[in-house]
Amino acid sequence: MAMIEIQNLTVMRAEKIIVNQFSVAIESGKITAIVGPNGCGKSTLLSAIAGDLPIHGGSITLNGSDLTSLSLQEQGEIRSVVTQSQNYWLAFTVREVIEMGQNSAALSRVDQVLDSLDITDIADQSVITLSGGQMQRVEIARALIRDSLIYLFDEPLAAQDLASRARIIEIFKALKSAGKTIVVIAHIDSNELSWCDDVIEKLA
Repeated sequence: MAMIEIQNLTVMRAEKIIVNQFSVAIESGKITAIVGPNGCGKSTLLSAIAGDLPIHGGSITLNGSDLTSLSLQEQGEIRSVVTQSQNYWLAFTVREVIEMGQNSAALSRVDQVLDSLDITDIADQSVITLSGGQMQRVEIARALIRDSLIYLFDEPLAAQDLASRARIIEIFKALKSAGKTIVVIAHIDSNELSWCDDVIEKLA
């Protein structure tokens, strides 16, 4: 059974069709990349899978359950989401942001995740002082401390240097080895995605 199954999905923004009649089955325990030019609907598709955008046709099934039948809490128990950017106006520390709203099991993984992303040294630094790449890793950490079946990442490598990219890719591989399902939007050439199991190039 596919962990994510999409059938004839249509999603609109501002009365314009962005994703039209798209179907795909994403198997459990695989890394799937979504690539394509700006404006082709990659982020829209990811937001629809996350339950953050309404769908206008077709269906999305997560772990055997229709997305529309799942409460927000049930969705949160199945998937973790990392969006492209997050803006903070209050001077929370990195650790405070990562720990915000998490349960005890997630909190027990914070130090391990900080280390794996090489952000332990900024754990007590205010998030409003961070670079784009550092902030992106903080958002990735917020997802990784949760033990989810599905991880959805919107361009997690975009603001990273080569060392951080390699580190994050190794984390994705470790998640895959643990049986997790990873969907990554990657604005890079498909020939650089050998670490992925499947690459979706057209949302049609």
